[in-house]
Amino acid sequence: MTQQSQAHEPATPDEQRALSRDEQELADQARNPALQGLSDRELGDLVSLLRERRNRARDIADRQRREARGKAEPAGASAAGGNEGTMSKHDYLGEALDRAMAERDRRAGGAEAEAEGGETQADLARKAQAMAEAGRSQNPMMEDGAPLHPADPDASSGKAGMAATERNTAPSGALDHAGEGPSRERSRTRY
Repeated sequence: MTQQSQAHEPATPDEQRALSRDEQELADQARNPALQGLSDRELGDLVSLLRERRNRARDIADRQRREARGKAEPAGASAAGGNEGTMSKHDYLGEALDRAMAERDRRAGGAEAEAEGGETQADLARKAQAMAEAGRSQNPMMEDGAPLHPADPDASSGKAGMAATERNTAPSGALDHAGEGPSRERSRTRY
């Protein structure tokens, strides 16, 4: 028996206690063999409903936690004393959503493999990783930090000495040092 067709465990008494009747029906649909009997459209609808219910339980649990800590005003007549029950509902709905998503991914994985000529996403990832590792080998031209082409006549010899970088013009731009060109440039009106 394969992993996909193996029946899931039935709902525990704690799960039955935490979930409403409607939520329990959704969670039961997210168990094999009922899960595999759903069409792709029904599976998509189930995923949407489970996600919606899980998010609602999360939001209620967050509000109850804030009420219990005194950070928010009570939504009802009295402040919530805790959120353990709502958090367990969130957890059970999350598990059901995970099962439904895994089935949807399993179905999509088979369709992708057929469409791509037999390569799954995992195969492509392994292939990309092997190519990346092959490209990490040392480049013989870069191993010691020496110039790439030491015999190249156009290769730079490195940083020039400070004497070669002296200023040829006066720092102030005075006429006697720099000539009249820079002076005219500074006095020109710019619009």
